[in-house]
Amino acid sequence: MAVNKIKILNPTNDKYVNIPLNLEWDFTGRDNAIEDYEKSVVSDIIGQPKDFELSRFSHNKHQKSDNTYILYDFYFYSGVASNVTASTSTNWINSYLYTNGFTTMELYNYANSFKKSFFKLDFYDSNNESTQTNYFTVIIPTHQGYKTNVNYGYYLPSVDIKTPKFKLDYIGDKEGFFFYWLRETGFLNITTFYMTAKFFDAKTGTFIKMMNRPQSSILGAPFGFKPEDYFYYKIEMDYTNNTYEAYDYTNTRIGTTSSIKWYEYINPTAL
Repeated sequence: MAVNKIKILNPTNDKYVNIPLNLEWDFTGRDNAIEDYEKSVVSDIIGQPKDFELSRFSHNKHQKSDNTYILYDFYFYSGVASNVTASTSTNWINSYLYTNGFTTMELYNYANSFKKSFFKLDFYDSNNESTQTNYFTVIIPTHQGYKTNVNYGYYLPSVDIKTPKFKLDYIGDKEGFFFYWLRETGFLNITTFYMTAKFFDAKTGTFIKMMNRPQSSILGAPFGFKPEDYFYYKIEMDYTNNTYEAYDYTNTRIGTTSSIKWYEYINPTAL
């Protein structure tokens, strides 16, 4: 019975027999292709992995010095709001005893209204209010800061109370000294942030917006100014050394020998 059409001859000199078999390799590697396809589909659905780990950024050393501290001063308006047009820089004081502010008794006794108040620094990717995004926030609590000696009462000795003047560093007052931001730039490559400041007054339950200059410096137009010029300081991030530096509107580094100064903004709608 013939089962195939292969005919084998008995050679006279070659003792090897070559049998022609048809081999197909179309399915070779199909398992690997399926695994690659699965990876491709999963990647399309959930995306590529990103590094969202945070690093701690500290204030960079001062020029010609190993000091790392950063200085902040907050000034509150002590005059009559309706007279801001005729105000001078002396109307903004580096004290919590501003008009409608805290009393000496509240400050000395650390009243809840004072303890629960804080300064809020917001960091944006732009100083354009119509397009900016707020990426992180830093809080400076009122229990930090310098103290000053004031009269407590006519028949009472003077006492020490807190002032809105801060020297933040690795030791001592350090809340607000460190910035926590993305370790890698693969997801968001931002090296320049724009910092704004507000004060939350727990006594009134309201936020007080701050400027980088008093409105008295805007001659004749205390309300007619560009927000991008008066509400921001610039922060430069160094991803190599995990440090940051602060610059003012003239691109001069500040926070070292000269403090970062914030002044209460008098909103015309509140007059």
